[in-house]
Amino acid sequence: MATSEAIHDRFQLNTPFAVQLKSADGKDPTADVCDAVRRAEGKVSEMLLADFSEGALTYEMTVFTSGDEHAKKIRSALNALDGIKVLSFVDLAMESHRGGACEVRARCKIESNTDLRVVYTPGVARICKAIQADPKLARTYTNVANKVAIVTNGTAILGLGDIGPLAGLPVMEGKAAIFWNFARVSAEPLLIDTKNTEEFISITEKLACGFGAIQIEDVAAPECFRITRELDKKLPVPVFHDDQHGTATIVLTGLYSALKRTGQDISQMRCVMSGAGAAGTAIADLLLRTGVEDVVLCDSAGAIYQGRQENMNDEKRALAEWTNKQNVKGSLSDAMKGMNLFVGVSRPNIVSEEMVASMAAGPIVFALANPVSEISQADALRGGASVYADGRTINNALAYPGIFRGALDAEADSITIEMMVAAAHALSDIVPEGELMPEMMDPGTHVAVAEAVEEAAKSNGVRLWEGR
Repeated sequence: MATSEAIHDRFQLNTPFAVQLKSADGKDPTADVCDAVRRAEGKVSEMLLADFSEGALTYEMTVFTSGDEHAKKIRSALNALDGIKVLSFVDLAMESHRGGACEVRARCKIESNTDLRVVYTPGVARICKAIQADPKLARTYTNVANKVAIVTNGTAILGLGDIGPLAGLPVMEGKAAIFWNFARVSAEPLLIDTKNTEEFISITEKLACGFGAIQIEDVAAPECFRITRELDKKLPVPVFHDDQHGTATIVLTGLYSALKRTGQDISQMRCVMSGAGAAGTAIADLLLRTGVEDVVLCDSAGAIYQGRQENMNDEKRALAEWTNKQNVKGSLSDAMKGMNLFVGVSRPNIVSEEMVASMAAGPIVFALANPVSEISQADALRGGASVYADGRTINNALAYPGIFRGALDAEADSITIEMMVAAAHALSDIVPEGELMPEMMDPGTHVAVAEAVEEAAKSNGVRLWEGR
């Protein structure tokens, strides 16, 4: 059977279902079942014999679909098979979040009255007094040194947009699960039900004393820029906006890896970017800081340049001051001509094969829109791209768990450009032969990032946490 990773990447079937079915006549149904799923345009990842009793065979398998309607089509195809009964057809995404993707558990056992008195009153009062006398002891005697707040108001949840903080909670819980599984960082979602920027900043500032770091998550632009800047100034702990800084770090990783593959030099790279929101702005900033010659950002009105009047705001006017050195004007198609690197963080299917062909020879194409990219791999390669990657390959989860682990271990009060660059170098240095990015499921990937970030924090003079 094909691996689940291959199914996701090649066939765009991102919604898996767990299927249990019974062959009542005792015959092996494997060939017929796989053929029925294939004819319904689905894919089978695994099919295992789960039970054999009373002459009937029970099988369990994972079927990959494009969504609910496709799943119904596949289920109908299976039900139509002679001698086959579908016992269950379970959405694995829904099931994995049943009861929540994360929870808070005690590290201390309470099995006696003595345990209770040590963990809680009266013993806990000794800890409180010690921290009152010396706030730095909170890092030793509470979980604050390993605790991250994932803060959102739900205004920019994945590709779903402004769905509100409660509907966005499963994403925050998923992030928390990633933090723990990849870096043993304890993360807690904080939902702030306001679209008022000042109120969001004030509430987060007041809640931050219980955390060693803050991750701003899925907050819409342009408000996210001010929120992140203000909290970074006000708080004595790292503040990191994953949609900005996490995306920028992982794009830089991909670029370092692609440059090694193509033999090109970063100083000769001219980049065109589709998307001038949180991710686009941060990517442009990091690329320019690390040696890319120029970045031209495009939004729905085309290239952003000094003097443009249409669809501008304060953030875009500021962008125009430090990007697009040649003041390129026109559409995305116009801006792509002669460029070496395309980065898309915008909308699906807006780049054509011909647009890629108009770029410099052997361009690098990172089409990161989710769930459907700005251009497919096949079209980009036909257009002459030397390297192509989409959002499944260039994934933030490769970076942010280790970045926070390293920042927390260094007791840093901020996450700097140097720490982000160190993370990108660490990731690009461990890319397997023939790949663009390292393996996310390898624990060594996140250890490498954490160690590099901790070293960068300490060697670049980041001010250490001193309590509040």
